[in-house]
Amino acid sequence: MVERVEVGTIASVGQDYIIWQNGAKKLCVTFADDWMSKEDRAESFRAFIGKDAAIPVDGPFFIALDFLPGYFDGTARIIKLHHKVASVVAF
Repeated sequence: MVERVEVGTIASVGQDYIIWQNGAKKLCVTFADDWMSKEDRAESFRAFIGKDAAIPVDGPFFIALDFLPGYFDGTARIIKLHHKVASVVAF
Protein backbone atom coordinates (compact mmCIF):
# COMPACT_ATOMS: atom_id res chain seq x y z
CA MET A 1 0.00 0.00 0.00
CA VAL A 2 1.31 3.44 -0.91
CA GLU A 3 0.82 6.28 1.55
CA ARG A 4 1.72 9.91 1.10
CA VAL A 5 3.73 11.54 3.86
CA GLU A 6 5.11 14.97 4.55
CA VAL A 7 8.70 15.15 5.76
CA GLY A 8 9.77 17.74 8.30
CA THR A 9 11.85 17.69 11.46
CA ILE A 10 11.34 17.25 15.18
CA ALA A 11 11.87 20.91 16.11
CA SER A 12 11.52 20.66 19.88
CA VAL A 13 10.23 18.54 22.73
CA GLY A 14 8.09 19.75 25.62
CA GLN A 15 6.77 18.09 28.75
CA ASP A 16 4.13 16.00 26.96
CA TYR A 17 4.38 17.14 23.33
CA ILE A 18 6.68 17.54 20.34
CA ILE A 19 6.81 20.27 17.73
CA TRP A 20 7.07 18.95 14.16
CA GLN A 21 8.09 21.54 11.56
CA ASN A 22 8.34 21.76 7.79
CA GLY A 23 9.38 25.28 6.82
CA ALA A 24 6.71 27.67 8.10
CA LYS A 25 4.29 24.81 8.88
CA LYS A 26 4.37 23.76 12.54
CA LEU A 27 2.34 21.11 14.34
CA CYS A 28 2.12 20.55 18.07
CA VAL A 29 1.61 16.83 18.72
CA THR A 30 0.41 16.29 22.30
CA PHE A 31 0.60 12.72 23.53
CA ALA A 32 -1.96 10.85 25.64
CA ASP A 33 -1.26 8.30 28.37
CA ASP A 34 -1.31 4.64 27.46
CA TRP A 35 1.07 1.88 28.61
CA MET A 36 3.73 4.63 28.57
CA SER A 37 3.08 8.02 30.17
CA LYS A 38 2.65 10.99 27.86
CA GLU A 39 5.68 12.64 29.48
CA ASP A 40 7.88 9.61 28.85
CA ARG A 41 6.56 9.34 25.31
CA ALA A 42 7.53 12.96 24.56
CA GLU A 43 10.92 12.53 26.25
CA SER A 44 11.67 9.56 23.98
CA PHE A 45 11.82 12.01 21.04
CA ARG A 46 14.46 14.28 22.61
CA ALA A 47 17.29 12.38 20.87
CA PHE A 48 15.62 13.09 17.52
CA ILE A 49 15.50 16.90 17.70
CA GLY A 50 16.61 18.22 14.30
CA LYS A 51 16.17 14.82 12.61
CA ASP A 52 13.85 14.11 9.69
CA ALA A 53 10.40 12.85 10.63
CA ALA A 54 7.46 11.99 8.39
CA ILE A 55 3.77 12.33 9.19
CA PRO A 56 0.82 11.21 7.06
CA VAL A 57 -0.78 13.62 4.62
CA ASP A 58 -4.15 12.08 5.52
CA GLY A 59 -5.36 9.08 7.47
CA PRO A 60 -4.52 7.89 10.99
CA PHE A 61 -1.66 9.78 12.63
CA PHE A 62 1.80 8.28 12.94
CA ILE A 63 5.38 9.50 13.07
CA ALA A 64 8.13 7.88 11.00
CA LEU A 65 11.78 8.40 11.85
CA ASP A 66 13.42 5.70 9.74
CA PHE A 67 13.64 5.95 5.95
CA LEU A 68 14.68 3.08 3.70
CA PRO A 69 15.14 3.02 -0.08
CA GLY A 70 11.86 2.44 -1.93
CA TYR A 71 11.17 -0.21 -4.51
CA PHE A 72 10.70 2.42 -7.22
CA ASP A 73 12.64 5.57 -8.15
CA GLY A 74 11.69 8.57 -6.05
CA THR A 75 10.08 6.50 -3.29
CA ALA A 76 11.06 5.55 0.23
CA ARG A 77 9.86 3.03 2.73
CA ILE A 78 9.23 4.23 6.25
CA ILE A 79 8.87 2.58 9.62
CA LYS A 80 5.75 3.95 11.31
CA LEU A 81 5.62 4.67 15.02
CA HIS A 82 2.02 4.72 16.22
CA HIS A 83 1.51 6.70 19.40
CA LYS A 84 -1.62 7.54 21.30
CA VAL A 85 -2.10 11.28 20.77
CA ALA A 86 -4.44 13.69 22.52
CA SER A 87 -4.24 16.33 19.80
CA VAL A 88 -2.43 17.53 16.68
CA VAL A 89 -2.71 21.30 16.33
CA ALA A 90 -1.25 23.57 13.64
CA PHE A 91 0.06 26.96 14.75
